[in-house]
Amino acid sequence: MASKTTLNAQNLETLGAAHLARLLIEISEGNANTKRRLRLELAGSESPSKLGNEIRKRLTAIGAATTNVGWRTLKGFRTDLNTQRRLIAEQVTTAAPQDSHDLIWQFIALGDAVIERTSDASGGVREVMASACQDAATISAVARPAVDDLVMRITAAQMANSYGQNDALIPLLAPFLGEDGLLRLRAAILAAAGEPVASPATRPRPVKRWRKRVLAASEALRKRTRAESTRVALLAIADALGDVDAFIALMADAYLPATAAQIAHRLLKAGRATDALKALNSARQNPRFEMPTEWINARIEALEALDRKDEAQTVRLERFRRTLQPDYLRAYLKRLPYFDDIEAEDAELDLVKAWPDANVALALLIGWPSLERAAQLVIDRVREMDGNDGERLTYAADRLSSRYPLAALLLQRQIVEARLASFSEAAHEAAVLPFLEAESLARHIDDFGRHDPHDIWRKKLANTYARRTIFWKGVF
Repeated sequence: MASKTTLNAQNLETLGAAHLARLLIEISEGNANTKRRLRLELAGSESPSKLGNEIRKRLTAIGAATTNVGWRTLKGFRTDLNTQRRLIAEQVTTAAPQDSHDLIWQFIALGDAVIERTSDASGGVREVMASACQDAATISAVARPAVDDLVMRITAAQMANSYGQNDALIPLLAPFLGEDGLLRLRAAILAAAGEPVASPATRPRPVKRWRKRVLAASEALRKRTRAESTRVALLAIADALGDVDAFIALMADAYLPATAAQIAHRLLKAGRATDALKALNSARQNPRFEMPTEWINARIEALEALDRKDEAQTVRLERFRRTLQPDYLRAYLKRLPYFDDIEAEDAELDLVKAWPDANVALALLIGWPSLERAAQLVIDRVREMDGNDGERLTYAADRLSSRYPLAALLLQRQIVEARLASFSEAAHEAAVLPFLEAESLARHIDDFGRHDPHDIWRKKLANTYARRTIFWKGVF
């Protein structure tokens, strides 16, 4: 049962309305956002239309503002934006859906200007603006606006989509537009893209240091050109219409593997597997790098669709052998006849032990799991393992400790040595725990094989790192 002093709605109700009102007045002193929120709640309690008017006035004020929002006021500004959005979506929509429809589009129209005058390199303001796309779809389901109205509003939003905040609008609103509406939208966007862009006259002026910081932060969110925004919108329309050829025509970089994969997925969805495979084959391959996962997956899907299952299996197996991505081996084995899969699994996992990067090989064998092979890998190649990869090696040691204590001990030793080799005192202190783990494991091992017995290893450690005083104080 929660304490009566726990801050929750039930406990606050016991204070009474009058006392809570006084508290809110006191708390809101000097806090513009809190005052504004309280006024909005009062307006909403009087009538939905009054709440809508208050929100409209606030959005108009935000749109008219030209001052830059610095980091000190950024959090409050972002909260204010999100409050307006939520009130539109949650309160106004319930009582006055038509008003909420107008308001959410007024909110969306603020996007470019609001993002440009904030020094928000994290993209938080953009996220708030982008979340309004889902609100627009939710409100449209209630308000049922005319198709022409939606076409007009979406076109304006796409022409002012310099930071990608409105990218989700077309996919989300496509069901309300229908095929005819999408075709009209495409025509409207092409017409708008051909109109001249009005640019305000500028005059040179000195740039202050704080303004340079704002400009640097805005560079973190790259501004699109109108042509780029138009292309993104037309791609979304092509997807919504299922017009694969229109999508392909807009992809100037079809030679890139990632783009070829996007094209192939759409062709496969349209039942054009042969064309999908051609698109994938036309992609340029850089011999220094692996093809991206999405390209490999699309190729496998295309081969399967063409009933070229043996080739698909070859792609899976080759991908596993080049990357040790376990999903490809699991998918390969799943399609083999019974007993054949067991033999193939043993053969492939045996090859893993010779993988050039011993840490990656260990992670695969531990995760598979094949603990016996993992233990043998450690015993054979522990000196090749990077002890600075402490998280991975510690996890492996924990998995191996009960059945293969020698392998677990060798991993703990490797971590200790890597940390003591560092010049960081924090690393020396962090070496204490794996050392104590190794001490504990050593008590259960009689035969260390070709590796140093624990007492000899400890003496060598003391000779090599005698001056790591923080470490030695921690272990004795």
